[in-house]
Amino acid sequence: MQIPVSDRIPFRQKIAFSLGGQMDFLATGLTLGTLWMPFFNIGLGMNPVLVGLVLMVLRIWDALTDPLVGNLSDNARTRWGRRRPFMFVGAILTACLYPLLWRVPMEYGSNVAFGLLLAISLAFCTVFTVWSMPYYGLQMELTPNYDERTRLTAWMTFWGKIVGVAGGWVMAFMSCSLFADPETGEADIVHGMKVSSWVIAALILVLGLLPALFVKERYYEKETSHQPRDPFWQSIRESFRCGPMWCLIAVAFFVVIGNMSVASLGQYVNIYVINNGDIADASIIEGWKYTAMFAVGLATIPLWTWMSERLDKRLVMVLLIIGGMAGHLMYYFCLRPDMPYLQILPAVMQSGTIAAIWLFLPSMKADVADYDETRTRRRREGALNAFFSWFIKAALACATGASGLFLELSGFDVSLASQPEEVLRNMVWLYLLTPIVFLGLAVLFLAVYPLSRTRMSTIREELEARRGQW
Repeated sequence: MQIPVSDRIPFRQKIAFSLGGQMDFLATGLTLGTLWMPFFNIGLGMNPVLVGLVLMVLRIWDALTDPLVGNLSDNARTRWGRRRPFMFVGAILTACLYPLLWRVPMEYGSNVAFGLLLAISLAFCTVFTVWSMPYYGLQMELTPNYDERTRLTAWMTFWGKIVGVAGGWVMAFMSCSLFADPETGEADIVHGMKVSSWVIAALILVLGLLPALFVKERYYEKETSHQPRDPFWQSIRESFRCGPMWCLIAVAFFVVIGNMSVASLGQYVNIYVINNGDIADASIIEGWKYTAMFAVGLATIPLWTWMSERLDKRLVMVLLIIGGMAGHLMYYFCLRPDMPYLQILPAVMQSGTIAAIWLFLPSMKADVADYDETRTRRRREGALNAFFSWFIKAALACATGASGLFLELSGFDVSLASQPEEVLRNMVWLYLLTPIVFLGLAVLFLAVYPLSRTRMSTIREELEARRGQW
């Protein structure tokens, strides 16, 4: 479908912005979703419930700071726009604090270690919020076009696949012979992560600065620099009354819980069910799993984008999530110790669910921002994204807390090299069934999402009749 030139995001800005989004994966997805539990539980021996508790507190803290930063960026008026100064400072501070996360001293006891980890993590998440809330607010104002929004998120997904496959090999790199214990020859993921943290911090800095330096706000000069500032509580009330946003929140909430609550458990299933406690072998399989998901995900981005330009985004998301549910159920047949690489097949099928989140939800949030403008007569991208993010952080808080709880419920004991058969069976069933329930709920809320392609065309005509074209 042909997109008018005036609606297109300049190519250089599109690349800078989409690359910048990978800072989020490095600072949260990779760090909190992949590396956190193995490092602090398996590597340092911390209680998994305490490790999960830290993650839960961080998500609750994010839920408090996100609306504040979102509202601050909506109300900022600087020569560089509303969003970019926040992103510039946030990227630098996030990169500076990242290595400290992995250097919590254990020699003073578990209580001291827990307190220090919590304090450093809270500071880290705060400065990351200073970057992330303006970034996602900026995304919602880069183009008024229904399909160009999806093309932007397609680029974000493209770079996300590349960074994601590299992230899938981080555990393998950390547990390789380069960082092995010199006395035992066994993998030393603590030493490996301490070295890797410097590389990840450098990537956070470079990627986080790209959108701050090279992306321009579309609406700032002609509208938002002159519009009245948005009082915090008024902004919360207006966001609360935005019906289509509630649909997206419910979809994202259940998709996040369905996937993230068992993400760490999936690592443990791979390590202890499939590889009998061998972290190095399990990490190699994990790396190949991410590689396969990357290849298939990358190849299908044009297909999903093409489909979304001919169908409603809602319908394509429903198809992707149902496909992801079917893929996850395939683990029942593919979790076999005698064929460890067979688990790659359902992982590839699941990549459809991941694509549904990162390719369509951000584009649909931008549609909601237009709908909201017809009601409030103001651009409130930061507030809307923060409101959305509040519930996603709540979902992540529930999911990450549940990840440690699931390990406890399964009967997992980190002191045992080989887990009892009953524990392994509990792990597998918890891993299999939890996502299916929550993803099914996400599909139900997609069914009532009201902003179709036709509705968005009408909304755009109404907005441009009031304030003109850009």
